[in-house]
Amino acid sequence: MPSISVGELFGEEISKGLMIFSGGKNVLEVEELKPEEVDAIQTCVRNSARILEKISPSIARDFKEHESVFIKFGQVAKKLFGVSKPITYPSEPGTIGVNLLIPQALKYAATADATNNPCYTSYTTNSWEISLTAGTAAYLLGDGTNYYKPSPTTNKHELIVIMKDGVVEIGSTPKIRQMLLKTEVQYKYSPWTVHPLIELPIEDNKAVYQYNTLGVVPLYHTLGTMWGVMPEKSGTSTILLIGLFFYEHDFFSSLTYVS
Repeated sequence: MPSISVGELFGEEISKGLMIFSGGKNVLEVEELKPEEVDAIQTCVRNSARILEKISPSIARDFKEHESVFIKFGQVAKKLFGVSKPITYPSEPGTIGVNLLIPQALKYAATADATNNPCYTSYTTNSWEISLTAGTAAYLLGDGTNYYKPSPTTNKHELIVIMKDGVVEIGSTPKIRQMLLKTEVQYKYSPWTVHPLIELPIEDNKAVYQYNTLGVVPLYHTLGTMWGVMPEKSGTSTILLIGLFFYEHDFFSSLTYVS
């Protein structure tokens, strides 16, 4: 399949309000998926959504709306990682896996470095916890100087897809009012402000708070991304990034704890 623009590939989703943050990567190469590969992605999404519905129906609804987005990014992953590798769930040797995003997939090394492990972030290793200081920028992705990239290692590549409005804080009153998102090739936008009702939970009697974002945010190992936030209060927050990650099997072939 030839290269295709982001607007054309995701035209249907964009028309429904699921904007895609391209970060300057406006043209993508994709590979058509076989029915069983589509089924693998759908199974991952639907199994996850089923349990999410019992906890947060509103988050589950948002997540399910991204099913076609995730499938199309599966086409991107297949072309990016190797068309001979099928997408499976769970992954098997020689395949491309798909799974819910977890801290170990985002921060896949305890110490980031520009060459082998460019997983720069303010998150605590093996956790969605992040330490915030009022008036000092923190970074969901990057560190203010270095850009974040998913795993660039041969046979361990990743493609991460964070859903629109997929930044969710749990257990503590939100401390963030501003966010800034840029990539190595696109840094023209100013910060955006968080919606005015951020301090009100999205579920009755549950401390679940959802931040508004610019759109679906894909993370490529070939393009660095920086996502900064400005806290107005200090403290440790638990801030989840909700989405999927596609990966070559060797990246996540066994139970993983980053150390």
